[in-house]
Amino acid sequence: MSEQTPAVHVLNKMANFFVLEEGQGLTLIDTGNKDKLENLRRKFEQLGLDLQALRRIVVTHSHYDHVGSLLALKQAVAAQVLAHRDEVPFLTQAKRIPRPAGVPGFLFWLSEPLFRAPAIAVDQVLLDGSMIEGTGLQVVHTPGHTPGHICLYHAGRKALFTGDGLVNNQGKLSGPVPFFSSDIKQARASLTRLAELDIETFYFAHGETMRGISKEILRSLAGLSIPVAVAGK
Repeated sequence: MSEQTPAVHVLNKMANFFVLEEGQGLTLIDTGNKDKLENLRRKFEQLGLDLQALRRIVVTHSHYDHVGSLLALKQAVAAQVLAHRDEVPFLTQAKRIPRPAGVPGFLFWLSEPLFRAPAIAVDQVLLDGSMIEGTGLQVVHTPGHTPGHICLYHAGRKALFTGDGLVNNQGKLSGPVPFFSSDIKQARASLTRLAELDIETFYFAHGETMRGISKEILRSLAGLSIPVAVAGK
């Protein structure tokens, strides 16, 4: 499989996460919620893949439904953990994720420790625009859902892995869920970054993969608090 056209496999454990067959070894984008290592190994085997070939785990952000199995995988395979600089303190638990505003934020602050994934060290710190070695992935920093939230863009495939920056709820698109977003205004403003990219395929952490979302729709979402129905493919 060439670097321009990697195979993408969609897995799910509360949230979608993705295996890329490309270049040197396998790349995992997020890990989903906490799962047994045996189950993860079985999922890889069902795809005809070897979990031991995993070389890197790229974290879009530190919410538990995206990093629940991160520590178990890190301990089991020789894979590096990559995350944006601004997300590192939350993965290492040097800091708590900033809470949303108002009453929902207080409830989030109370409940977040109950679902927090184990602390883990980050092997490679990413910045906006970073190219991930061994892949065609480029980091797009989209802060707001969390300070270090990222999307990942693959120019060769014209594909975007959205993390929680963009949500597909049965064909209705929106920015991140406010209850779980540290700064919802910033999160929505970050969507304008996505309209600058040449994207054909959107891989959502929440919702089915979709094609054919226009730049105009992406720009409009930045100013909306309600979902937009999209006739994607």
